[in-house]
Amino acid sequence: MQSAARPSPRSRLRVLLPLTPLAAVLAAATLAAVLAQTALATAIYVVIAAAAGGMLGWRAGESRREALQREVDDQSGELHRALTELEIAQAETVRRLSMAVEFRDEDTGAHIERIGRFSTLLAERVGLELELCERLSYAAPLHDVGKVAIPDAILLKPGALTAEERAIVETHTEEGHRLLAGSSSSILELAATIALSHHERWDGSGYPRGLAGEEIPIEGRIVAVADVFDALTSDRVYRAAYSVEQAVQMMRGQRGAHFDPELLDAFLDVLSRSGPDARPAAEPGALLASVAHTYLQAIERGDAVTAEGAIAQAIEDGVDATDLPTAVIEPALRRVAELRQRGALDADRERTAVVIARRVLATLRRYVAGRHEDPQALAGIDAAIVLVEERLDSAEPDGGAPRERAADAQAVG
Repeated sequence: MQSAARPSPRSRLRVLLPLTPLAAVLAAATLAAVLAQTALATAIYVVIAAAAGGMLGWRAGESRREALQREVDDQSGELHRALTELEIAQAETVRRLSMAVEFRDEDTGAHIERIGRFSTLLAERVGLELELCERLSYAAPLHDVGKVAIPDAILLKPGALTAEERAIVETHTEEGHRLLAGSSSSILELAATIALSHHERWDGSGYPRGLAGEEIPIEGRIVAVADVFDALTSDRVYRAAYSVEQAVQMMRGQRGAHFDPELLDAFLDVLSRSGPDARPAAEPGALLASVAHTYLQAIERGDAVTAEGAIAQAIEDGVDATDLPTAVIEPALRRVAELRQRGALDADRERTAVVIARRVLATLRRYVAGRHEDPQALAGIDAAIVLVEERLDSAEPDGGAPRERAADAQAVG
């Protein structure tokens, strides 16, 4: 158990300085009482000395109380900063999971990042507290984390969903709330509310609870506006993206029906100021270097979620998806092979890294195929997939099938 910290010389000085005038009065009154020649004068000086002494004692106690309060405030501030950092770390962990889910849904994770930016700008525009706006920037991207519970056969279905399939997709709101609620983190609690309410509609026709108007939490109403705009202006398997002008016209038609009318008006103002991406430009070379570093670290430790999230973030930040196999994935595999040769990685860890690469490339291929008509766009990805399959075959140990299944399970899990 640590002992209490001793006050610093500076804090002691802050306590003593205010007492100096009172100490001088006390000393003068005491000296006068000693030198007084009459009883009355002595009594007066004694009363003055007593009053000064009492005031001196009170002031000393008050100064020390103020110093202790400052110390408590400083320590509380440090504790608040530590808790905030912990909350952000927790939210970042879930955000990486959300990015992996969106990447699996052919949206590269770009969607959740734009939702975070637009939601924060909209919250600031309508005058919400700065602390809530900051929490929203971390919480809003987690709105669709419940999709992790939706089967691929439904989530990735290219055609129209049946009524039963649509009902399953709609459960992602409650699944997301279940995953996020009950945390000690205010960010994750905010995210839980958003996950549950961002598909509610102003007129009460939304889901899962059919809330209407201001029954819907404002954070859910904010994310609903940002979510629909981004969905309309993004490509889908079954349609091309609408233009910004078309999306704005469609959303105006839902003012007071789907959307809170005041929030929609504020959002359109934000859109006119920030543009359709609400994102500052970034330098491509630095982006590639950053994603390559993050991706390599992720596959070295067998972290498939972070690896997918790094690729998704790169595409979101403007890196051409067709550049990623040669600029990021293949160099990372060569580095893993070097580490294996030096004995820094064992065979199982190497295999897990290659399995993760195969999984990322398969998703990346699906993403590029859905957005490029030119078959040559897939050439680099297909070549990388061949390389990965060859590495898996060459690394196949005796009785390798069970081991490959174990590596697959580790990569997925």
